[in-house]
Order: sequence, then C-alpha cells, then structure tokens
Amino acid sequence: MRSNRSTLAVGVTLAIALLPAPARAADADTERARALFHEAGELERLGRWADAQSRLRAALRLRETPQLHYALGWALENDDKLLEARAAYETAARLGRERPNGEEVARLAAERLADVERKTPVIKVRVAGAERASARVLIDGRDVKRDNDVATTAVNPGAHVIRVERGADDAFEQIAYVGRSAIRTVDVDEADVPVRDSAQDRHARAPSAPPATRSAPRNDNVLPWLMVSGGAAFVAGGGALLLSANGNDEAKQAFGLTLGGAGLVAGVVGAVLLLRGEDTSAKDRPRGSASAAPVPGGAVATAAFTF
Repeated sequence: MRSNRSTLAVGVTLAIALLPAPARAADADTERARALFHEAGELERLGRWADAQSRLRAALRLRETPQLHYALGWALENDDKLLEARAAYETAARLGRERPNGEEVARLAAERLADVERKTPVIKVRVAGAERASARVLIDGRDVKRDNDVATTAVNPGAHVIRVERGADDAFEQIAYVGRSAIRTVDVDEADVPVRDSAQDRHARAPSAPPATRSAPRNDNVLPWLMVSGGAAFVAGGGALLLSANGNDEAKQAFGLTLGGAGLVAGVVGAVLLLRGEDTSAKDRPRGSASAAPVPGGAVATAAFTF
C-alpha cells in the first residue's frame, strides 16, 4: 500500500533541501533541479511515472541529494520497477546517513526498502539430468548463478524469458509471468521440457491447433432445381399466353414467345448444372428472385437473375 505520509514527508524534506541556505543565493542548477522536481510531482499525480523518472534523473544530474534519490525510488516503485527502486532507496539511505540533516530521509528510505523487498518477486530454475552441472541458466538474457542446481534471482513483476543451455544446439526456453511477492519455480528435466511449476499463476501455453482438414466440395443443388422448375413455369406461362392470344394480338404473342424462350433457356442451364454437379457456393452463385404478377389474358410468373 502506498504511504501518503512517506510521500508528504519526502516532499517537505526535498523542498527544504533544495531551498537556498540563508548564507548563499541559489545557483542556476539548484533552481533548475527544483523546477524538475515540481514537474515530476505533477506527472506523478497524472500517473505518468516514466516521465516523472526522467525529470528526476535530470534533476539528479544537476544536484545529487538523498531526497531526490528517494523521490526517484518512489516513482520507480509505482512503475513496478522494483529492482531499480531498491537501488534508488539504498542510495538515498546511504547519502542520508552521510550528509547533515539527512536522518529523516534515511529513515524513510529504510522503510521503503523493507516494503520493496517483500514485494519483489523471485524466479527459481531447477535443472535436472546428467548434464545439469554444465548447464547455463539465463533470465532475460542475463546469466544467473546456481547453488545446488538451483538458479535463483529477483526480478521485476511481469513476463520474463527463462533459457537453459546445455550446449550450442541444446536449449530450452519458456516465458514465465510473475506478480508482486510471487515465488516462481520452474523445473527443467533432461528432455528440456518444464515438468513442474509451483506457481499458481502458471503461464499457460496456447493449445496447438488441430491439423487442417480439407472439407469435401459442397454441391448445392438448390439453384439448378430452381432454374429447372422456374424455366418450366415460364414455358407453361408463355404457352398459355400464345393459346389465349387472338390472331391480331401480336403484342401478347410476342410476349408469350419471349417468356417461353426465357423459360427454356433457364431450364436448359439448370439441367446442365445438375448433370455437371458444379459447386454453386455462395461466393460464385447467381442470385435470383421470382414473383407472380397478372398480365392481360392470365397470370404468369416473372423472374430476374443477377450474375
């Protein structure tokens, strides 16, 4: 839990430390360091911890004080950079003990150090097998020394790459996630596979995708049958018009011939598709619609196809 009292105390002590002593005027570096510290405070209130760290490091390059190191440790701690925060608090505590009027910041830094130690996660890698003595353990590319075949190191919360090398061509890698205060233990056997993991927040591997299977072509016969049946209806409608037309009704005769011809073409196309068994899937299937409407002399079906 964040300590509001500690934050307030370090702000007061830092402000006092950066104020010029009565006997001397403040120089330009001190003024700039004070401005950077105030900028960092505003950024922290916005949750911009990385930007606050940048301002505090710039202030430390101008003037190194235990209070500034403490403030940097606070920004790093809230950014889950616990290892870096521990180093900043250790420096703040050391400088506070060495410099006049630094006792308060040294005490506050010691309190934060104890809390950071409790929150810092640990990764342990146990190597099994006949070649374990020559194995090399790396975490995030950094060598980790082993004691009794167990490599132990403190890390920041988050994801880390564990790598065990038993030679130039024999290596094992695993990504492990650890949260605050967690202790993660990974066992590596002779086959270079993780056999046990003591952490409850185990990094689950994504299941392997099943082999791809090719589905059999789908023969959709709905459209060919629709064309055959619709064509037959058109032929019948055209014939009915021809029979009902008077000898002088050339328009009705022409329409009947056109309708019958269209029905004949649609029926032939549908029959060919049925015989060939072509795949009429959705992506290359003609779209069609049919409807019935009265015309002079009787009712016939009409249809429209879009290719």
